[in-house]
Amino acid sequence: MKDWIPVVVAFLGAGGVGVLLDLLRARKQAKKIAAETELTDANAADKLTSVALKLVDPLTKQLQEAEDRAARLNTRLQSAEAEVQQLRTEVELLTKDVQAKQAEIDRLKGGE
Repeated sequence: MKDWIPVVVAFLGAGGVGVLLDLLRARKQAKKIAAETELTDANAADKLTSVALKLVDPLTKQLQEAEDRAARLNTRLQSAEAEVQQLRTEVELLTKDVQAKQAEIDRLKGGE
C-alpha cells in the first residue's frame, strides 16, 4: 500500500497538479465547444428551414394557381365537348332531312 505514495509524490512534484488542472480545464472547454457547436448547428438548421419555406411558398402558390386554371380549362373542355356532340346530332338530323327532301324531289321529278 505504501508503494503508491512515492508515485503520487513524484507526480505532484513533477507538475502533475498543473497537468491535472489543465486536463480538467481542457475537458470543460471541450464540453463548452460541443455545446456551442450544437447551438450553431441548430441555428443553421433554423435558417435553412426558413430559407426553404421562403422558396417553397411561391411554388405552392404557383401550383395552386395552375391547379385552379386546369380545373377551369377542364370545365370549359367538358362544355365544348358537350356542344360538339349536340352539333353533331343536329348535323346528323339535318343531313337525314336533306336526304329525305332530295329523295322526295327525285321522286317528284321522276313522276312527271
